[in-house]
Amino acid sequence: MVVVPRMQRQKAKSEPAAARTPLQRAREAGLNYLSRQARSAHEVAQRLRQKEFAEDVVAEVIADLERLRFLDDRAFARRWVEARLERAAGARKLAQDLRRKGVDAALIDEVLAEYAPQLDAPDRAVDLLRKQAWRYRALDREKAQRRMLGFLARRGYDGQTAWKAIERVWKELEEDEV
Repeated sequence: MVVVPRMQRQKAKSEPAAARTPLQRAREAGLNYLSRQARSAHEVAQRLRQKEFAEDVVAEVIADLERLRFLDDRAFARRWVEARLERAAGARKLAQDLRRKGVDAALIDEVLAEYAPQLDAPDRAVDLLRKQAWRYRALDREKAQRRMLGFLARRGYDGQTAWKAIERVWKELEEDEV
């Protein structure tokens, strides 16, 4: 979260809106948007475009915010992944979410590579399926495995990790351990 210094807030409020330049109004809108939650540079630029600021003003505000370190897509992506490590989501799902936020693909790959050991651990998928095991007990093997695969795929697990987890949990279900 970005904290705007008190003097800046008071100064902005004291000046009439008409007296401020489009650049000042855009910078204020960008800071205000960032003050609620962390955002990617793409999201801030998109928001400023929605508010109908000129493209050159948007570019200058984004450059200023990056220079002042209020915007940093690498740090944003790291925080995004860290916040979602406990939620059983795979690397593909996280990458998809970050792409939707406008983070550069090379940067996404770099950040996900840092967290690969945690994200690729098959135990995460197994634990997730164990929590959902009650859904699959009464189903025949083929139908249950198809549903398990869909469940894990929607959470971004690759096919190999998903099938290993499914086989392990199905074996436990057959032995009535879960």
